[in-house]
Amino acid sequence: MARRKGLTADYSIATVSVTLVLLLLGVVGYILINAYSSTSAVRSELRFSVMLSDTVTSDQRNAIEKRMGMHPAIATWRYISADEAARDFQAYIGTDFVDFLGENPLPASYELTLSPGYTDTPQLTALERECNTWSGVEEVVYQQKIVEAVMRNLNRLNIILLGLGGFLLIVTVMLISNTLRLAVASRRQAIATMKLVGATPAFIRRPFVLRSFTQGVVAGVLASVLLYLFADGLSEVMPDVKLMVDNETFALLASAMILVGVLICTTFTALAVNRYVRLTD
Repeated sequence: MARRKGLTADYSIATVSVTLVLLLLGVVGYILINAYSSTSAVRSELRFSVMLSDTVTSDQRNAIEKRMGMHPAIATWRYISADEAARDFQAYIGTDFVDFLGENPLPASYELTLSPGYTDTPQLTALERECNTWSGVEEVVYQQKIVEAVMRNLNRLNIILLGLGGFLLIVTVMLISNTLRLAVASRRQAIATMKLVGATPAFIRRPFVLRSFTQGVVAGVLASVLLYLFADGLSEVMPDVKLMVDNETFALLASAMILVGVLICTTFTALAVNRYVRLTD
């Protein structure tokens, strides 16, 4: 009875250890997904303004709109007249600057949103040069420096998180390997006894692998539940920090955690059992 309780305790401790390590790995994956989503959100919010000259004609405008409609880099576009631009700017500053200046200095323009894959600096520069060649276009304006700084910092964060995730994966493998090796070591006498009565290595290995499979599933599910509680609690405590993913993405992350737990648990359990089987030869 005491031995059975000891084995149960070892199994529970190993499961908790695997759960905590998978949770740590899942948190990094969760943050990485949100960082990638933030990068995509920043790119989708990028606005590209094409300022028109004061002498632009309707034919030139039609030609510009036709080119924008056919351009793969341009997702949507919106025409903003000079009067509309003046009203928007007046609402922003709270002063009727047109009466003060005696004229409206703001030109008509097109506000563009860009397609995914066309928001990197080389694509932006190429689009800017192309738009400047269109007849009737005065200049192209977009927050290049701000966009480049934001993208550079987000890409740097993604690289750091990828490196941290890789490091934690190595640490995860090492910790789980040692944990499972100790759990199998506690059963080495049973392995030796089974070997003495003529059991084959496959027969000896089977119950350990099946149990480690269950252990990996349980640890992965527990880690997924804890990760969900962590994400939900973080969104409650820090509502301004949008750290949430959709249910489908979270389900894929949880499935990956369970799969990693199962693969690591079964693989290292089988290796540990094989080691003790060879020792008893």
